Amino acid sequence: MEWTNIFKIFFIGSLLLIGTACSSKEESSEKYINLPKAAFWQENPTESGFMLDQCAGIVYPRRDTLFRSRAIWLSEVIARLTNQRLVVYEEGTETGKCIRLVRQSDLPFEGFQVIVSKDSVTVGAGDGSGVFYGVQLLAQSLTLQDNGHILELPACRIKDYPELHYRGAMLDVSRNFFTSDQIKHFIDMLAVHRLNYFHWHLTDDQGWRIEIKKYPKLTEIGAWRGEGEQKQGGFYTQNEIRDIIHYASLRGITVIPEIDLPGHSSAALAAYPVLGCTEGPYQVAMERGGVHKDVLCLGKDETYQFAKDVLKEVADLFPAPYIHIGGDEVPRTRWEECSKCQQAIVRYGLKDKKNHSAEDMLQGEFNRQMAEYLKTLGKQMIGWDEILSENIDKETVVMSWRGLPRGIQALKAGHPVIFSSNGHFYLNNYQAEDMENEPAGTGGLVEMQTVYEANWDSADLSADEKKRILGAEVCLWTSFVEDDYSLQYMMLPRLAAFAELSWAGSRRTGYTDFLNRLSDMLCFYDRMGWNFAPHYFKLKAEYLPNQKQKELEVRLSSLEGADIYYTLDGTLPSKSSLKYTAPLRLSQSANLMALAYWPNGLVSDTFKVKVEINKATFCPVKLNTSPSERYRGNEGEVLVDGIRSKAFHTNGLWIGYYNEPMDIIINLGAKQNCSKVVVSSLTDMGSYIMGIKNLEIWISADGKNFTKVAERTLPEPPVQMEGKQIDNWELSFPSVEACYIKIMAEGFSALPEWHSGAGETPFLFVDEIGVY
Repeated sequence: MEWTNIFKIFFIGSLLLIGTACSSKEESSEKYINLPKAAFWQENPTESGFMLDQCAGIVYPRRDTLFRSRAIWLSEVIARLTNQRLVVYEEGTETGKCIRLVRQSDLPFEGFQVIVSKDSVTVGAGDGSGVFYGVQLLAQSLTLQDNGHILELPACRIKDYPELHYRGAMLDVSRNFFTSDQIKHFIDMLAVHRLNYFHWHLTDDQGWRIEIKKYPKLTEIGAWRGEGEQKQGGFYTQNEIRDIIHYASLRGITVIPEIDLPGHSSAALAAYPVLGCTEGPYQVAMERGGVHKDVLCLGKDETYQFAKDVLKEVADLFPAPYIHIGGDEVPRTRWEECSKCQQAIVRYGLKDKKNHSAEDMLQGEFNRQMAEYLKTLGKQMIGWDEILSENIDKETVVMSWRGLPRGIQALKAGHPVIFSSNGHFYLNNYQAEDMENEPAGTGGLVEMQTVYEANWDSADLSADEKKRILGAEVCLWTSFVEDDYSLQYMMLPRLAAFAELSWAGSRRTGYTDFLNRLSDMLCFYDRMGWNFAPHYFKLKAEYLPNQKQKELEVRLSSLEGADIYYTLDGTLPSKSSLKYTAPLRLSQSANLMALAYWPNGLVSDTFKVKVEINKATFCPVKLNTSPSERYRGNEGEVLVDGIRSKAFHTNGLWIGYYNEPMDIIINLGAKQNCSKVVVSSLTDMGSYIMGIKNLEIWISADGKNFTKVAERTLPEPPVQMEGKQIDNWELSFPSVEACYIKIMAEGFSALPEWHSGAGETPFLFVDEIGVY
């Protein structure tokens, strides 16, 4: 069955997928999915539930068209499930046992109440979103049941409401285009998790995806990249966009468009080169991501008019109160070289300040003008956190992507804030350390527990500052996401963790409680045919090298209540393997693997670490040059702890240098015959980590007088390199006695021309050093 049909089945009322999985009585028993965690939840298993075959119909309030549409929706769901179509009644005309949808003015916005007994079902809400969430709760319960039996809604009293006003998800359709049907699939997922904002990233360097009637070349040229058979892209007509907006609104979701200005504008410049400082030629970017120097020229009046014309059409199309203008990652290079931009700086009276250049202030002036213009259209501006400057309107909403502290800074500057921290909410990041067996991701590691436990409740925020927190948003940048299957895998089940964070907020009762309730949602995903990642929790390890005992102590831990089993030979552990009860002490090489088993049946990610003991392992290390303050590698101890690290530079197992070479001395403790040194380095161009350019090995008997025994010049990373890579560089030399080994590793001086950060200084990261 096609993904389009799978998604539509549930949301237009059909539940034909029931029975394909989670088919045991225990897994498919009558229950509700308590996720996000409800404010009040009482199931009554000793009481009889409401039997659908005895239901006379669904009742809605008189002359209430919104609630009537929810009643019709639920009737269609039940009809496709049981072949029994329930009549939809206006209040006052019903007879017999009924499902009632009622208006309750005492409930918070988007809140709902569900009361089920053997004689009736009541769904109360004060608005359309609330009643949709209540009806959806019933539909999810039916989804978990075996459609070979008479369906029953269990007896319960449930009352729930959201803590955050803004619960959003962003989908980037520029780097990879998704059809209208695929967008609706995405919206369906958001609705299941009670998210209420869809942030639609419609323009970027890789493609312009929205029809603008005044500027037809934006989609004639800017929506496509490549030539011939390699040509790809697409765009949405304004009619298609209206249809999607309507589709979302029926599910309580507001669609917020993003038009990225003035950077990330290669597609716009390819269509209208006159908008650039150099006037081209330009092309729609072929790279998966990156930052490009060519941006809109802010010294030309036609640029400002173009932006306003586009925003006017967008504002007319989207009823949302917000419009997002991007504003992130805008290089100043072209503006610094452009005479018209420099004239604009003078005209606006802009000057360099302590923390901002005149060019920074020029973007601030552009943002200010756009914010003022959007006000005239009845819209409030949102921008990424780079828009934060002295000359920006305080009503402008700051979307904080570069970490939670940026959002705190914006709150203190007087702005409304939406938290979208890349270290917590960017779901294009890997979700497990075993990246070799995962779909390609961008950036670092964002595990589900990290999403769930995100906390921006800074103690020094005032009550007024806290009131300006609008909410939070997860983001999916699609550099490596090309279809529904991979999109679902990257979103689920991390989206469930975000749903609980943003809906329940301070009512959360801990990650282990969340995991205990997650299994029902996983069963729902399975019934819907949705692809989800099997990453729920992980094992943690603390490594304690002991120079005196020449051994590595490994302390494993996981969630409280989980049992850990391990092997040392590289085989996958099971419950018949050795059970972890005390720290492991390793004095020989080993391939340690471990798994943790949670009582509800969930299993941790496989923990894997390769311990390689060599002549340098557990030896003292002297640092002759200073590593970066953030990446000191336990003062060099990580270089000789025997552990081969993963390709994530923030895991504490790498030593990192910036603007300085690595120069270290390893004290072997006594003279030993040596003929080879192996040095591990990391390359991650997306994180500005470039590897080793030149490597030298020196030996000494006394630690003072050194002789060079090997040197190697290493290649620059290949053009347009993507992803992360660990290299183990071997330098062999004639066998020689040595007590001290000196390793000098020089990094590259600048990022290459093809890189979006060309000319900037890259980092150098080194891990394990082996002496043989």
